[in-house]
Amino acid sequence: MQEKIIDDKILEKISLENVFKIFNDNVFPMLNDEEKAYCNELQTFCLDLHPKIDKSKDVYILFPELGKHGYMQRINKWRDFTPYGMKKEILLGTHLSLLDPQLELARLASGILCGNPTFHYYTHGGTGDTIQKVQDELMSGQKIGCIGITEPERGSDAVNMTTVATKTDDGVLYNGEKVYTTNGPKADYFCAYGVYNKEDPRSTMVQAMIKREFGVKTERLKINSVPRVHIAHTFFQNVRIPKDYILADDGLGYTRLFEGLVPERLGIMGSGIGICWSGLIYGIIYTNLRKQFGKPVINYQGVGYGLADLLTKATAATSLALQSATIYDDKILFADKPSKEAEKWVAGISSQGKYYTAKLTHDICYEVQQHMGGVSVTDNTPVDELMDVSKIEEVIGGARNIQLLLIQSQIQRYMRLL
Repeated sequence: MQEKIIDDKILEKISLENVFKIFNDNVFPMLNDEEKAYCNELQTFCLDLHPKIDKSKDVYILFPELGKHGYMQRINKWRDFTPYGMKKEILLGTHLSLLDPQLELARLASGILCGNPTFHYYTHGGTGDTIQKVQDELMSGQKIGCIGITEPERGSDAVNMTTVATKTDDGVLYNGEKVYTTNGPKADYFCAYGVYNKEDPRSTMVQAMIKREFGVKTERLKINSVPRVHIAHTFFQNVRIPKDYILADDGLGYTRLFEGLVPERLGIMGSGIGICWSGLIYGIIYTNLRKQFGKPVINYQGVGYGLADLLTKATAATSLALQSATIYDDKILFADKPSKEAEKWVAGISSQGKYYTAKLTHDICYEVQQHMGGVSVTDNTPVDELMDVSKIEEVIGGARNIQLLLIQSQIQRYMRLL
């Protein structure tokens, strides 16, 4: 804290421990006993790690701490870390956003966006120890990963990539560039997509895991909102990728791309839920304790009613995220035979939920700042940092308008039912 202007009596109440108390009071009734126990473990971890976080340093030094507890991801089972599943991942992302939203942003990019494809590789019959080694290094937090999909001229149009893959005797050669690669400047591994034929990307798409030393070059983008997270413009110039680093070949990369989008968007909902609750709870604590004109600020209708509205929306978004994750777990991830009906529904709801939750992170942080006043734009509380990260949350994993486009397409498909 560069300069303290907040009252000491208020400051001592603005603690992560108190944030968890209010969060638990609102969210625990939605959970079963196993999920509550898991949350209690997460909260103990967060409270232990919180004093060690230096906001002047990059988040990546904290990755090994996450890895020790299996917290780089929890969708898939890695080693003996349990419980796992989509709902556990939602709760993990929520808690890490409550702890440190920039850490959560980088963790999700490494553990989910880059890490999840390593699990898909073995689920679909992949063999060998190479990808297992990559997976272990990413999940332990010893190595950093990022994903390469978006290109400078291909943002929402992710399928029609211009990164060209060329077959060689011992693997694939990549030429092209990616942009907005979260963690890119620090990444050891890049899960990146290319196509053999730009005119036929769907049936020629490749998904490969690329080590930095294969020749990847990165330039950091200046993004003021997340100074502790490095985001890059990434270049592949005659990058040679051995066969055992190819995750999906000859068009199967297209299938894996979309197979990963649903759990990734659900995971992003978890991160967003954490930002919603974090911003809202700090606002609740502050406005209950801060007095103006002789009474707590929250007693004024302009503040109290506004926070009541935000609480309603945060609760609704949380219920949506948890219910979506439950259906994904029960009917897809853990089902003996995944339900096609559920897969179609979750694909749609992941876009709806990602759109709604990401927009809500911005709305809550913005409105809370108006209710709290000037102190909320200083570093005396975490609210301004949450506001900044919310801008990135709303773009990562598919910006607002691409989600609305997907939802609109879903609405148009309803006519087939008539």
